[in-house]
Amino acid sequence: MASTQALPSEAPWIPPGVVRLVRLKREGALGRGDLVATRRLGTCEVVTIETTHTLTVRALDNHTQYRISGIDFGSGVRLGEV
Repeated sequence: MASTQALPSEAPWIPPGVVRLVRLKREGALGRGDLVATRRLGTCEVVTIETTHTLTVRALDNHTQYRISGIDFGSGVRLGEV
C-alpha cells in the first residue's frame, strides 16, 4: 500500500546546507513559532530549539516534524528563555 503523506515542496533558491531565517517574532532571537526555510523542506515553523546546534521544525506543507542538526549559528550563540 502506497503512503499518501505528501513530501514538502522544495525551495531550490536556497543553497544546500543553509537554514534561512524567514520570519522572527523578535529581532535577533530565533524562537518557537518563527519561520525558517531549507532547500529540501521549504518553509517550516520552529517547534523546539533543543540545543545551539539542533532544531525541530514542522513543514508548513504537510505538518510533518523534522529534526535539523549540525547547525552552526556561530560562536556567540546562546540559549535563553523567552
